[in-house]
Amino acid sequence: MAERHEGGTRPFRVVVVGAGRIGITLALLLREEPGFALLLADPTEPGRDRARALALPFAEADPADPVALDRILEGADAVVAALPSQATPMVAAAARRHGCHYLDLGDDGAALEAVRREAAGAAGCFVAQCGISPGLVSGLVLDLAARFTQAPDIAVRIGGLPREPVGRLGYGLIWDVDATLREYTRASLALLDGREAELPPLSRLSPLRLGARDYEVFVSGAIPATLRQRLTGKVGDLVSYTIRYPGHAGQMAFLLDELKLRERVYLLRNLFLNALPEIADDRLLISITATPRQAEDAPAAHFLRAVEPVTIGVVVIGAMRRTAASHVAAVLDLLRQRRIGRPGLLAQEDIPLRLLQENRFLAWFFDPAAPAVPHALQETSR
Repeated sequence: MAERHEGGTRPFRVVVVGAGRIGITLALLLREEPGFALLLADPTEPGRDRARALALPFAEADPADPVALDRILEGADAVVAALPSQATPMVAAAARRHGCHYLDLGDDGAALEAVRREAAGAAGCFVAQCGISPGLVSGLVLDLAARFTQAPDIAVRIGGLPREPVGRLGYGLIWDVDATLREYTRASLALLDGREAELPPLSRLSPLRLGARDYEVFVSGAIPATLRQRLTGKVGDLVSYTIRYPGHAGQMAFLLDELKLRERVYLLRNLFLNALPEIADDRLLISITATPRQAEDAPAAHFLRAVEPVTIGVVVIGAMRRTAASHVAAVLDLLRQRRIGRPGLLAQEDIPLRLLQENRFLAWFFDPAAPAVPHALQETSR
């Protein structure tokens, strides 16, 4: 690992592997702030073209090629795997070889276990799951849970949406299609009465009103494993919900069950990729509510935020990419400052929320003046 220091003359060198939407967004954020030297790496022609169009430093490198990874990681302080989860272990192995820090935006599963194995012998700090959920949501949930003397029930509702409903699904291509379909077809891991439990995806459908707008929520995704472990026995129910425009869950049930695409998810994936419009200016809604089980314990606690897209230069950055990339950039900045950075795996729950709130890349998200949906909130799923 190259010698790192804050306030010195040498910038903190970051290699971002993957020039997709999230990799490009992160590169643009880092370029806007002093203290970083950036290299964007991707094996594809579209990735190269995107980087060149934005004048971003670029190297052609395939994450499946250890020699290519070793070449671009020479002298790097940190590497970010802005890639699908299944491709992250190869980048983690290269980070271990070079002794640099490692970050990704993956989810729970076999890839995360492979990253854990690489982190066990690493000289750098490995921070997996730096997206929104898993990722940023962990600190938000821990903060709400800490406000109660008795175990509360916590509902985590998150949704990336078009600014207006599009088609019968009311949805478009916003995030990774494979990740979305996994959330819609796999059991949702949760806590019920303080213990590990599984819930069927698309279950517990109920209306949600945020401000003057109607939505629906349903069980989808999973509470991250490290967060479940941290809060087992300390909360009652802890359940992950997805926010969509009304009618989305019914249409998905038709596709998955009546058309039997649950057994042919690859067909549904192709339909989504070919038929759904790409949404560049999505909105992100986050509504986390902690409710006391005992009425005398405390009033309910909320974290509510509506994130809008932003324009950097000539590029429109959707709200989900903006938030996820800002979180990654904040963690990189904390590593650069040596405020975090012990060798081995660092769980999201071990990053103090205060450090993220104060960081230049993510402070906007916590700003009381930032757009937030009103506290008038109706939600009936339990």
